[in-house]
Amino acid sequence: MSKQSVAIDITINAEKMHDDRANFLKYIDFRDNIPSDGYDVPGDKTSFDSVADANTLISWNISDASGREHLALITNIEFKDAPEGFFEKPPYDVGDGSWVAVLGDNNTGHNLVAKYSITFDSGYRGDKLFTIDPKLQIKTPG
Repeated sequence: MSKQSVAIDITINAEKMHDDRANFLKYIDFRDNIPSDGYDVPGDKTSFDSVADANTLISWNISDASGREHLALITNIEFKDAPEGFFEKPPYDVGDGSWVAVLGDNNTGHNLVAKYSITFDSGYRGDKLFTIDPKLQIKTPG
């Protein structure tokens, strides 16, 4: 079975986020191309959990669905306390507001788990940056 890259898509509503900054998480939706991935806690947007094979490509993209064509951009992805060897190539901006990374090996006998922060610009002029903290796992081989 071949390893599948994981494409994480973040959809926001910049208009509603601007009007309700205190509750901006209500206007964010995560998805990826792995059918079994999702929210560990339904309704908790910070609990989105992507599970990937070792040595695969991960990509992150963001878009605005408010109908006003705001140019949402990921400005930073930061992993804190990621297990050693979690990345072959750590996350980096590919130049269009999207980010990619290449995962490392997992020889531990259990899934490797890392929480991370995504900082993004909603594209709504004058708004400060937003941050959300999902997680990523590298599957146990086999």
